[in-house]
Amino acid sequence: MRVAALLAIGAALLAACTPGALRKPSAAGVRAPYPQSRLIRAVAWDFADMPRQRKALGSDLWPCGWGADDALYCAWGDGGGFDGNDDHIGRASLGFARITGVPGVGRPGAIAGRNVWGSPPYAEAPANFGGKVGSVIEVNRVLYANGGFWTAEDTPDPVHKSGRGPRSTVAWSTDEGHTWRLADWTTAQPLGSFLDPGRDTPGMVPPFVYLYYQRPGDDRHLYLERVRSDLLAVDPRIGESVEYFSGARFRGAHWSARESDARAVFADRNHVEGPTGVYDAALGRYLLTVGHYASGNDDDSSAGQVGMFEAPQPWGPWSTVGYYEDWGGLRAETTGDFLSLRIPSKWISADGRSVWAVFSGLKSFDSFNLVHGTFELR
Repeated sequence: MRVAALLAIGAALLAACTPGALRKPSAAGVRAPYPQSRLIRAVAWDFADMPRQRKALGSDLWPCGWGADDALYCAWGDGGGFDGNDDHIGRASLGFARITGVPGVGRPGAIAGRNVWGSPPYAEAPANFGGKVGSVIEVNRVLYANGGFWTAEDTPDPVHKSGRGPRSTVAWSTDEGHTWRLADWTTAQPLGSFLDPGRDTPGMVPPFVYLYYQRPGDDRHLYLERVRSDLLAVDPRIGESVEYFSGARFRGAHWSARESDARAVFADRNHVEGPTGVYDAALGRYLLTVGHYASGNDDDSSAGQVGMFEAPQPWGPWSTVGYYEDWGGLRAETTGDFLSLRIPSKWISADGRSVWAVFSGLKSFDSFNLVHGTFELR
């Protein structure tokens, strides 16, 4: 009896750590894939202050990494960034900005952005390639950016070539974003999104960096990989730099060097788009934001169709914090693209209950948009 009970408990734990049976969308509307969080009852979002916080008009994306110098280093696409502040002034296909300060409700001047790499004189240093960056992290004073890049080998004017470039690889900078180098390898599979662990602290470098990724042709699941911190620019197809989450057991997570062994850590029948993860240290929870589009056509996605989930481990088990079909009333204006909802770890309050989220989208939301959220804990 005792063995049977232990086996039953083990089966339950495994089911909790993997996507398993998901809730189907009901006839009354689209339903979240996971049960409601027992820790965070809801989020109070302050959309009234959002127009006053808007900056960098005409520039989108904005993945950010928290540097050792206490600044955020963020990437934008197709615009003039903070210094151009227009879709045509100082426009670059890809740029990087340094953001200092912490936002405050009713205080749009609490943060300051400066273009580090882009189109001079609207940036401190000139860009020499283009493309799109989906995720940024700093580790041991080195900035890393995953993306799809354009170079002079691909197009006559890579600095101004719009869209995601064909070189899916890693760029890195050792001088706070003023110069960037591209790895000499490329992969057909888009690289994953870094899990934001907090501020880069030289001397306390974690052994691994975690990334959420999707398999080509599978838009309903997320997978998790970990990369050795000292090998972030190495081709993941060679060597032993990357391991893939292959399941959870009583003694913790299991990892495999073979991607074919990877098990999904998140799933949504309403499809998955633009995942970003961050660690809320005060709450001891990993927060995951993911876009969804129940129609199956990602052209129907929008900044308003987003879910937020929490878990005690990067692989789960997940609970729903909020699952929105028209978050902030944005769906009408932003339908056609979901460019991620990002919560920089720097902008999580000391008690873990208050966050500032960054997002962008279409029309007036083609910009650096901030919205403040407060967690209501049970």
